[in-house]
Amino acid sequence: MGSRPKKSLSACVALAACLSLSPLLLAGEEFQARILMGSGGHPAETVMNVKILVESYSSREEILQLMEIINQSGYEAFMTAFRGMEKGAFIPVGSRGVKIILHAALSIQTEKGRRILLFTERQSWDVHVSQRIDRRFPFMAIELNIDNKGRGDGKIYEEAHIVLTPQGTIEMDSSNSPPKQLFGVRLVK
Repeated sequence: MGSRPKKSLSACVALAACLSLSPLLLAGEEFQARILMGSGGHPAETVMNVKILVESYSSREEILQLMEIINQSGYEAFMTAFRGMEKGAFIPVGSRGVKIILHAALSIQTEKGRRILLFTERQSWDVHVSQRIDRRFPFMAIELNIDNKGRGDGKIYEEAHIVLTPQGTIEMDSSNSPPKQLFGVRLVK
């Protein structure tokens, strides 16, 4: 084999490796954002800074495995597996709050950037707020809409119901409360 075919083969192998690892290349991202706390228009509203870390994104295989677990072993086994997946964290910055572990993370390409979906168990990050639990909405979903420059906005759905799709994705199917708005979202790392 001459030197030209070897170089061409090497380039194809390198390109294939890069394409197969592209979801991993997006991992290790940090976003900063601000969230308006309180009820809309109320004078007691405060703004909280948050950091959202995405250590890795969920693979299609991981989600299909979760589907298999829920179908074969039931909801409790699914929740155990879901809780065992750590994809990042939602962290209040400079104020009272609780770090929340994210259990699923998806990055979906859009025309103008990416839509990032993050999922965890339903919980409050504010230590002084006691929330009523509705068993029909056991998850929390975070949606970030990021443009090609790494800036955007988002929403937090504190009470969500999710579905696992046969395509190997997770989607929020419904929510029990209005979303909290994230603004000033930016990719910092």
